[in-house]
Amino acid sequence: MDNGVELDKIEFVRNTLLIDHFCKIRSLGGNNCPIIPLKGISLLFSVYTDYSRNVGDIDLLVFEKDIEKIIHRLEKIGYIPKTERTIKVRLRSKGKFDMIHRDRKQCDLDVHIELINKKWFKFSIGDFTSFALSRIKTIEFNNLKINVLSATDEWLYLAQHYCFHLFSNDKWLEDLYRIQKTFSTTEVTDLIATVYNFHFERIVTAVSRRLKNNYPENEITIPEMLTKKHLIFDTVCSKNLKFAPSFSNRIIAIYWEFLFIHSCKSRINAYIRLLFPKLQILMDIYQCKLLIALLLYPIHIILVFLSSILFIPVLVVKNLNL
Repeated sequence: MDNGVELDKIEFVRNTLLIDHFCKIRSLGGNNCPIIPLKGISLLFSVYTDYSRNVGDIDLLVFEKDIEKIIHRLEKIGYIPKTERTIKVRLRSKGKFDMIHRDRKQCDLDVHIELINKKWFKFSIGDFTSFALSRIKTIEFNNLKINVLSATDEWLYLAQHYCFHLFSNDKWLEDLYRIQKTFSTTEVTDLIATVYNFHFERIVTAVSRRLKNNYPENEITIPEMLTKKHLIFDTVCSKNLKFAPSFSNRIIAIYWEFLFIHSCKSRINAYIRLLFPKLQILMDIYQCKLLIALLLYPIHIILVFLSSILFIPVLVVKNLNL
């Protein structure tokens, strides 16, 4: 048998099991505690109904008010927090935390209470999560009602996820391409309005350019949203850059999200938050306790200052060849 066909069958069986497992998790929420699928598991209900997409962990979005109930109910089916002592810290700093199953054959869970979890970018866009949760939709699957994000909100969520992971996974670009191909004119108009309301202009422009670089331009329904030229941003988005793991690229990764913040004032505010972070955020960055975070604070300030001096030269000289 052809290896490709065999792999497709394995993928289909695995995703069927993952869907069944998600439905079991969804049923724990009942009618008063929505559990919303995100990323790969969500896309199996929409643009990959043939189950052809590779899915790793299961990502879930829940209301913040329900988080304790969700944890308690997941514990009943064998899930435990990956690092219980840091749940509150990670929720404050990243808006999500991990759960693992006692049976390691079961998939891990990423439980989100926020759609935007980049520490600095999220302060520049307003409460996109509450907006998206206010207009979730309901689909029916095997007699089970499942809440899902609207197609445009899901696209924007996946777009920022793709951008903030340094364009590193072609699978995520394929997701964005497939979703936008389903958009009606009304949905494109709705997406544009949301972009302006929450300042996703740079995210959408970057993804639109990446799509045009990799797919037929006449099939791209998402417009570019920036009218002015921005030298470094434009160069980043005009090339199919991919960043391999290296020390210099780690410096780029630290400041990468600043490229997508919509205004200079917001970028300065974000930089100040990075230079002088709250202790909870510092604890999450260095995965340490409060006392260690206090000791690390002055060292962190020095490291941020030095790395910020290196950021532009490294980005320009090493990766963009300007």
